[in-house]
Amino acid sequence: MKGKQGIQGQYDAFASKYVEENHRYNTKSDECFFRVLGKDFKDLKILDIGCGNGEDLKRYHDLGAIVLGLDASLEMIKMAEANAPYAELTQGFMENLPYDNSTFDLVVSKYVLQTSTDVPKVISEMTRVLKRGGMLQYLAVHPLRQFLEKKKDGKDYFLQEIVHSVFFEGKVTALEPSHTFNEYLNPKFLRYFEMLNFEEHDHFPDSERINGDNYPCFFIVKAKKK
Repeated sequence: MKGKQGIQGQYDAFASKYVEENHRYNTKSDECFFRVLGKDFKDLKILDIGCGNGEDLKRYHDLGAIVLGLDASLEMIKMAEANAPYAELTQGFMENLPYDNSTFDLVVSKYVLQTSTDVPKVISEMTRVLKRGGMLQYLAVHPLRQFLEKKKDGKDYFLQEIVHSVFFEGKVTALEPSHTFNEYLNPKFLRYFEMLNFEEHDHFPDSERINGDNYPCFFIVKAKKK
């Protein structure tokens, strides 16, 4: 499994299982994400990067938004077409977003950024397609969790490596590249955005608890483009 096509395309293989278990286990992260995001979407043009089966697109649409979704997985796009037939959906990669500059009022993403080997590139693309004064909010796997998932002697936090992320009490395992916080919150990001909210949370048993430790499993960033 090599490159972004292999890492992200794996979701084709377990798309249905992922969606099924996500309904059971991801309640906490969903509650945190939508609490931070709020509910005022009337007439906003929203891009959901990694839109999955389209359930979040339906939520935004029902609250008055114009919705577009992008996902690397064809199987996820097929499910999104059924759940959100009014959405403009694209199969593609977030490192090269197929949208014009300054298109969206809000760009959102949940549990997707960490699948990229080039997070700064993804954030640069998000910045490009977002209008000035627009909002960005994403939720991603915490770098500390990924560091612990390396599960070997002599782990190196600063070295990007493919880790086995275990979800939903072992029912799904995904291969994802590890990251550092500097990739997410680098100087370029801070230059273009005003940080409005930052939260870290644990999430067991959705995430594997390694060596019985308690540690953050995901984090949420909400920011406004200057």
